[in-house]
Amino acid sequence: MSEVEQVVEAVEAVEEEEVQKDRRMVAFIITPCSGVAPQALYTKMKESITSTPEYELKWDEECKIENGKIYSSFTIAMEADFDEEVMEYIECMEDEVESHAVTFQTVLE
Repeated sequence: MSEVEQVVEAVEAVEEEEVQKDRRMVAFIITPCSGVAPQALYTKMKESITSTPEYELKWDEECKIENGKIYSSFTIAMEADFDEEVMEYIECMEDEVESHAVTFQTVLE
């Protein structure tokens, strides 16, 4: 392998590693069902929805609770399908979650 080919290969490896570090930030609102404590629900979500380890799901430590609704966000690897990794699990919590919505998402570089 020539010196030029080695340099090209090294640059490509670095670029691929940088792409893998890109993360998506997703902000959301959750309305708990009547009788469900918002803070307890958020704590349960953080503990039970963990995603695939290589996607490094990270929940905000704290959430904002206003008018009984939970406002928060999480970050997850860019290559992850956050609907499958997080939102579908929230949908399955139908006894505790009345409604949910993504309010914002962006790629963090």
